[in-house]
Amino acid sequence: MVDKIDFSKIKKGALRRQLKVPDSYTFTRTALSRINTTDVGQKFKFKGNEFKMTPLLKKRISFAITLMKMK
Repeated sequence: MVDKIDFSKIKKGALRRQLKVPDSYTFTRTALSRINTTDVGQKFKFKGNEFKMTPLLKKRISFAITLMKMK
C-alpha cells in the first residue's frame, strides 16, 4: 500500500523551472515519457534547449507522469 502524498512538501513548478518552460506551458504525457527514457548522465533536447538528465530531474518527470495517470 502506498502512503498518501503530502502535496504541501512538493515545490510548485519545479519541473517547469528545471526544463526552462513558462508557467503557462502544459506538459503532455507522451513528451514526458519520451524524455524519461533518457538515462541519467545522458543529454537530451527539449523545446530547443539541451539538458543533462539528473537523478532529480528523472524523479520529477516520473512523478509528473504518475500524477497525470491519476486523473
